[in-house]
Amino acid sequence: MTTRGLDELLGNTDRDPGCDAGMDLIDEYCDLVARGDPIPARFSEFVTHIANCVTCREDTASLLAAIRDHDETTPR
Repeated sequence: MTTRGLDELLGNTDRDPGCDAGMDLIDEYCDLVARGDPIPARFSEFVTHIANCVTCREDTASLLAAIRDHDETTPR
C-alpha cells in the first residue's frame, strides 16, 4: 500500500471540525487550489477533514474538476 493510501485509510489525528464546517470553506479552498495559490493556515482543519472524510474528499475533487473544466472551456 502506498503512503497516500495508508494516510487515506488511517486519516489524520489533527482537529477535524466535521462535514458541516468544511462545507463553509470548500468553495474558497477549491478556488485557491485551482489557481495554484498557497493555502492559508485557516484552512488547516478543512485539510485535515478532507484527509479523514472520503465523501468530502470526493466532493472537493469533483468541485476542483468542475472549476478546472470551466476554466479550460471559458473563452478569455
